Amino acid sequence: MTTSISRVDRTARRRAERAARDIRLQALPEALPPAEVVDRILAALPDVHPLEAHRWAHGWDRAELSARIDLAYRQDGLLPPSVSDAELCRWEHGQRRPSDERIDVLCRVYSTRPDRLGFGRDYSGAMLGHLEQAGLVDLFPRTNLESKSDLVSRIRGARERITMFGLTRNFYGSDELLPLFTAKAKEVPIRIFIMDPHCDSRRDRYRLEPAEAAMEDPGRYEREVLRPLAEATADGDLKIYLYNFPCSFAMEQMDDSIRVMLYGHSKRGTDGPILTFDHGTEYHRYFAGQLEWVQRLADADPVPEPWRSKDVRVWRYQA
Repeated sequence: MTTSISRVDRTARRRAERAARDIRLQALPEALPPAEVVDRILAALPDVHPLEAHRWAHGWDRAELSARIDLAYRQDGLLPPSVSDAELCRWEHGQRRPSDERIDVLCRVYSTRPDRLGFGRDYSGAMLGHLEQAGLVDLFPRTNLESKSDLVSRIRGARERITMFGLTRNFYGSDELLPLFTAKAKEVPIRIFIMDPHCDSRRDRYRLEPAEAAMEDPGRYEREVLRPLAEATADGDLKIYLYNFPCSFAMEQMDDSIRVMLYGHSKRGTDGPILTFDHGTEYHRYFAGQLEWVQRLADADPVPEPWRSKDVRVWRYQA
């Protein structure tokens, strides 16, 4: 009798895995972040453990999950545990609880919280009122697949305007975003402000990064990012501007929401946390004011004081 039940159980699990795969594939055209795919899987398959749903949402098998756990340990200078398939299976089926150390690593691998993985409860509700008042609607620890999916979704959904400001924004010239910008520039005005690749401020910024960046060379950056972006969107309402002063954060405004990414010392630009603010708050007004100031400098002729005496400039890029 036990064998018969096990067979049925295995059959049901294979059926659930196929259903989860279909959900993940259906979500690809929408560029949904993994967290939303997890929610869809759990809604359709309520008997599945959240830990297993996270693996399915990422499209990984257990061997890949184990390898990613090992990588997290190596990045911390620790001996990788090489968690077996059988042990991962017990965790995902609720037969054994991982240690607190393993749960912490799983949270890092999946970029999420313990309660989202099925371990513990979320007691952050007491902070919700303050966060709502601040207009903070989303938060990512760094640039990752989830934050990129969020950006793609917001660009795709923009109905009024898109304004970007940052150091290099290499991602904008990628195969994933370039076609989206090309299409979107025919629907809404897009303004992108990028630090002049030849200015002193850009060289100073890269002095603070721990390793040579892929686009640190100005010629390569202009050839592989700036020029393709300008040429691909020539038929739409997209304008690229360069500026020659330091920046401590990037800003991405899609309609009434602004994403802010911080630039830290001894960290890559993509290592900075990303915060998204909605309109109607002091925080949103501050960053919206920053974007308006940059646009005023771009439109001014001549540049007003005190910025002209300080050689603070913003100008239109021509490919």
